[in-house]
Amino acid sequence: MTLYLLFGLTALALVGLVALLWRLWREYARLNPEVEERERELASLNDAQAHRVSDQILARPPDPDAAWQTMVERGARGQRRRPPRR
Repeated sequence: MTLYLLFGLTALALVGLVALLWRLWREYARLNPEVEERERELASLNDAQAHRVSDQILARPPDPDAAWQTMVERGARGQRRRPPRR
């Protein structure tokens, strides 16, 4: 009977230790929203650098309206070209 009691207490102590370590790790690994946002921004900048985006675009991302206007202008410019000679 003493052996069962010793085994039970040891198992309970191990489960308690695992639960304590799990809670400590969860608190340590949790990031506050500001740090999480900064991590996302850094990851985005790293991705942009990996794809060789210019520093000017990284510093000031294009305005969606300006980007749309540029696409429209480039499309219109392509239509004004003469048809190819045959």
